[in-house]
Amino acid sequence: TISPVFPSASKPGYGPVLGVAGLRAIAASAPLPVVALGGVDAAWMAACLAAGAAGVAMMGGVMAAESAGEAVATAVRNLASPGRTAASS
Repeated sequence: TISPVFPSASKPGYGPVLGVAGLRAIAASAPLPVVALGGVDAAWMAACLAAGAAGVAMMGGVMAAESAGEAVATAVRNLASPGRTAASS
């Protein structure tokens, strides 16, 4: 896992935030596939994958949601939507 990609509500102040550019640089040079973690939510999943992450982990957004199942379903729908872009997903 590569973390934190974004500011994390569950772990504020945990390391410097990498952002999409930092994730992209690490993913490009990593000898193994990387999974983006830290502040990743449904809106940022596509950007992480476009930056080279092999996968994403969304913990806080699921744990804080009223319905964990709906939070996951929303994330899956966002990733499956035709025409999604890294900036809008």
